[in-house]
Amino acid sequence: MIRINLLPEAKKKEVGLSGGSQAWVVIYVVSAVLCCLLCGVVYWKYDSELEEKLASNISLQTEIKRADEQNTNLDEIKAKLEKSKKFEEVIKGLQSARSGPTRVLMELSRILSPGGGPSIEEQRLEKLRQDNPLAGYNASWDIRRLWLTLFKEKDRHCEIEGLGKTNEDVAEFLRRLALSEVFQAVALQSTKAVPDPDTKQPVVSFSLTCDVRY
Repeated sequence: MIRINLLPEAKKKEVGLSGGSQAWVVIYVVSAVLCCLLCGVVYWKYDSELEEKLASNISLQTEIKRADEQNTNLDEIKAKLEKSKKFEEVIKGLQSARSGPTRVLMELSRILSPGGGPSIEEQRLEKLRQDNPLAGYNASWDIRRLWLTLFKEKDRHCEIEGLGKTNEDVAEFLRRLALSEVFQAVALQSTKAVPDPDTKQPVVSFSLTCDVRY
């Protein structure tokens, strides 16, 4: 009978299988290590980018906050300036209200004083006379030929009444008012022939309106 010994061959196969398994384990371990390293590199890269973006975001938020604070301070400064301007306007209005009526009365006195006349720039008056010789005023006019009986001013609007020897005297007074830098919108409302209260001689009663500049 022929006998065949298979035991050594079996051992060889077991050894061969064991060696193949070890190779696969090594490959798996190496692959796993490489995969971990790759993941680590990717994670490090994105983590660095994330940190940079977070730092940039924090910087932007800081700048925005600073800008908001500056805008807030700017709004406060603007509000203070507006308040200051309004206060200044009120002060100017009060000063104007105090000095305005005095200026008006002084101008009337100047217009009705001997050798006086309206407050007007010489160049402007000269130009008016060049354009129209009758646009000026008569410097030699006798102011005693006209006198005022009423003067009322409210909210810079005036009502004036008086008596003049003739219509020309009334017209001269209107020309002086119209030329003055203090008066504007001068308008004759009425004229009427009446007797002088003292001499009983005929005179011209007149009334006019105008605005004043403070």
